[in-house]
Amino acid sequence: MTMSRFVRRASAAATGLLIAGITFVTAGAPQAAAAGHGAGFYGVWADNVSVRADSSEECDLYPGPGNCPRVIDHVNSWSVVKVFCQNGTGTVVGGNPYWLWVSTPNGIYGWMASYYVENATNRIDGLEDC
Repeated sequence: MTMSRFVRRASAAATGLLIAGITFVTAGAPQAAAAGHGAGFYGVWADNVSVRADSSEECDLYPGPGNCPRVIDHVNSWSVVKVFCQNGTGTVVGGNPYWLWVSTPNGIYGWMASYYVENATNRIDGLEDC
């Protein structure tokens, strides 16, 4: 086998592995959970949604801009967040009093208004309270 033929075969094999690797990475990306089925990944339908956190007890008991003034991240409509639990005593946003403890695509943990998550109801069924 000539060197150029060997290089072409090695290049073709590497390209095949690269394509297989891209397919694997795409297949392993977080997908949004079905609406209302507990903890998991949920899509966000709005842009520039604030994720908030604060060291005060009021922030954890009553999440919202007043009690959690520090914005630590933003998510956009193409984002998927991981939802862990919910709190129904926060500031009402769009008629929805629930706030979610989430992890953003940047790996930031904080409170986000449930109003901005793709879900058919205010409360996510099967999701435990924080």
